[in-house]
Amino acid sequence: MKIAVAQQFQNFLTTIGISLTDILQKAQIPNRIQHEELKLTTLEYYRLLQGIDAVISDDQLLSFSDIDNINMFMPPFFAALCSHDGLTAIQRLAKYKQLVGPLRLEFTKSQQTFSIHFAYVYPNLELPRFALLNEQLLLISLVRKGTGQTIKPLLMTGPYPLGVTLQDYVGTAAQLTTDNQIVFQLTDLAQPFLTGNNTMLTYLEPQMQQRITAVGQAVSFTSVVQSRLYTAIPAGAFTLEDIASGLGVSVRTLQRNLSAENTTFNQQIKYIQKTLALGYLKDPKLTVAEIAYLVGYADPSSFSRAFKGWTGQTISQYR
Repeated sequence: MKIAVAQQFQNFLTTIGISLTDILQKAQIPNRIQHEELKLTTLEYYRLLQGIDAVISDDQLLSFSDIDNINMFMPPFFAALCSHDGLTAIQRLAKYKQLVGPLRLEFTKSQQTFSIHFAYVYPNLELPRFALLNEQLLLISLVRKGTGQTIKPLLMTGPYPLGVTLQDYVGTAAQLTTDNQIVFQLTDLAQPFLTGNNTMLTYLEPQMQQRITAVGQAVSFTSVVQSRLYTAIPAGAFTLEDIASGLGVSVRTLQRNLSAENTTFNQQIKYIQKTLALGYLKDPKLTVAEIAYLVGYADPSSFSRAFKGWTGQTISQYR
């Protein structure tokens, strides 16, 4: 999955005093901001969030979380404002969220309340403070802008404390917890939006649906690791630490995300080694020793034994 960072977004960061160029450099993301859109992988986007988190102040975060400042260059938020009420707006935002970032919104609805939980598309990648608070504050701003009233959430929780500026804006005592949620009264979300615009929605939604189809589903974490291993194994730099460093995550995070997809790092190494070996063996000019080296084996006999385990055949039989 590629996430497009629009030029307007880049310009907005500049207006609030944040240098995207510096963030990209620190996050080890190739600087392609000369293009109209900066397209990032899911893990590059996560590092971008971490980079912004390291430099943003609470005042800048409030500006970033003001729906008036972003809805014109983030169509899903504009579409949400065109909704009939707050509940519809949040549900519509969840549907189109993948167009502006690889985050998920998960809902819990009771007779009186509506709770929203945020998570990154890859499990076990904890949202940085900036990312989580930005999403929570944007929902508050969205509901307030739509209704024209200072709606306050019943509850707002997360692992990050709020400074005085943010606490004053939320208007509800935030609670420190390991998980996150923001809870609204259903009666508040049922209030009609002054910004509702069915005509604009009729125009916007087909376009956003087409974009969702083009974007497709988020790429699995396993496939990201596999992609890295395809080049790392022939280069001889495919230890757990090598791959984690190359992806910009910790060793523990890499292992936990693979585990969440019912696999392990060693299983993925063996899978890619087998895939590479089967491809190399199609070339009659390559010797067994050369292929062994290319798939990460210093000893051809060890490679031969591994190949017999993978395929049930000797290399000669397979060829």
